[in-house]
Amino acid sequence: MHLEVSRLYKQFETPKGPLVALQDVNLHVETGEFVCAVGASGSGKSTLLRLIAGLETPTGGEITVDGEQVQGPGVDRGMVFQSYTLYPWMTVQQNVEFGLRLQGIPLRERREQASYYLSVVELTPFAQSLPKALSGGMKQRVAIARALANHPKILLMDEPFGALDVQTKETMQQFLLDLWQRLGISILMITHDVGEAVFLSQRIYVMSAHPGTIQREVVVDLGDDRPYTVRRTTPFYHYCEEIMDQLRSRTPSTVG
Repeated sequence: MHLEVSRLYKQFETPKGPLVALQDVNLHVETGEFVCAVGASGSGKSTLLRLIAGLETPTGGEITVDGEQVQGPGVDRGMVFQSYTLYPWMTVQQNVEFGLRLQGIPLRERREQASYYLSVVELTPFAQSLPKALSGGMKQRVAIARALANHPKILLMDEPFGALDVQTKETMQQFLLDLWQRLGISILMITHDVGEAVFLSQRIYVMSAHPGTIQREVVVDLGDDRPYTVRRTTPFYHYCEEIMDQLRSRTPSTVG
């Protein structure tokens, strides 16, 4: 899998005139990578992910997955939003099956796939429950299972833990890291939480605002095995401070 974003430009028309949300954004994600884009409000993070998902159309530039230009939503890109976007009248199992049903996958096959991914996210006992019976973290695990059930080449995550309390958020971060290591999936996640980005990712794109652009690419070398205690190490603090300093500055820096 190779995701390539080249010279991406996005402009919105507003009553006050054109608004440039993204300008000259270049990034890539390779097979099995966990990459984060981090930036303050107004940096165009969500717009960037919606463009990659095919939910918005670029004003300029190009987005490709394995050399194929993105021209709309596709099963090669799974999307997980901050809000759980579960259908409240469907059971957990039915929610996970939903995308497969739209693709015309036969009932038996989609039930098998949904059941498998519910076991992956450790929610098999809740397969016949309605979403209202689940905690926030469990609902987000259902959303992740639903995205994975379509076998996407890359999982796109839009601040997926932003609505969770601190303790649940930390639990979900560890869960996602373990899931990524077990499945070897490719993930591009956006967040405003610098500590979250450093804990989870192998590389981080630091974005500036007004208009959104990439200031710097930071390679995170904390090893593959990252227990929660890695947050108390000196290298972790150094990465966080380096990125926070970059976010405080409006001056673009060289990639490195």
